[in-house]
Amino acid sequence: MADVERLGTAPRDVLAALLEAVADAVYLVDPDGRVVFANPAALRALGYEEDELLGRVSHPTIHHSHWDGSHFPQAQCPMLRPRLTGETVRVYGDCFWRKDGSKFRVAYSSAPLAMPEGRGAVVVFRDVTSRMEDEVAARREAVERARAAEIHASRARIVEAADAERRRLGRDLHDGAQQRLVRVLLALRLAGRGADDATRALLDAAAGDVDAAIAELRELGAGIHPQILTNRGIAAAVESLTGPLPLLVEASIPEARYPAGVEAAAYFVIAEALTNVLKHAHATAASVTVREADGRLIVEVADDGRGGVDIDGGSGLRGLEDRVAALDGTFEVRDGRGTTVRAELPL
Repeated sequence: MADVERLGTAPRDVLAALLEAVADAVYLVDPDGRVVFANPAALRALGYEEDELLGRVSHPTIHHSHWDGSHFPQAQCPMLRPRLTGETVRVYGDCFWRKDGSKFRVAYSSAPLAMPEGRGAVVVFRDVTSRMEDEVAARREAVERARAAEIHASRARIVEAADAERRRLGRDLHDGAQQRLVRVLLALRLAGRGADDATRALLDAAAGDVDAAIAELRELGAGIHPQILTNRGIAAAVESLTGPLPLLVEASIPEARYPAGVEAAAYFVIAEALTNVLKHAHATAASVTVREADGRLIVEVADDGRGGVDIDGGSGLRGLEDRVAALDGTFEVRDGRGTTVRAELPL
């Protein structure tokens, strides 16, 4: 206080100047709850002129309803409680009402204040509408991110489970039905050695059917999940895939091994893209390129055909897009002079 007196300024004047200058809204209520003072920030926030607000009972003027519009009884008002209990009350996210009937979110502190006629209260408040909207938006965004992450993880688990089931079916076909048919084929060949011509002809025909069934099973197993992909990786699997094709395919694929899910996705991208080339592109040549860059495996299949691929037209590319997305990768089809299918898979 001595410093104030040295300035030749009365303490009351200093306090008045401070209340005029502060950004926070400040007002005082008397023991009856009537507004006896409001600084400029409070008047601006509430939309009143000073002579319109002073003398009015605080609660029915600015605190009469909850945010949803329901009535807020004065007896339940925490802002006026310090007049009765002497405690200090702090509230975040309450609702104040302006003169024009609009509302805004507030954080306020209400503290008891001794006055000649009894105990009143001093209320300091701030408009926190924008802050609360930002908080709600941030929570909503966090929920959406969590939901998206769970959907992504769930899709990845589904793809992983499907790949595991593909591998199991492939093994079962190779080690089960295919091996049984091979044994039947050998038995038929052996039986035909000592048989008469008529019987040998029947056995040879049966052996031919068994041989065809083995080939079909082998092709089916490759379509489900080729054993060579599991055992030797993408390069060997693609070589096995493209060898019998009636199309010139140039392949540039490293011999490296990658995570099983990545190898499966890369292989099926290549297989489906080449299938589309054969069925629809009228191409004379295609190229397959697999390379690593910036922690990702980049897979490209290009052809010199007529283009016009429709990713939504049932070509199987939509399923590949979902498979790649489940691994947090990207998938695109470029059309022009020929078609390029490109997938990037995180390693």
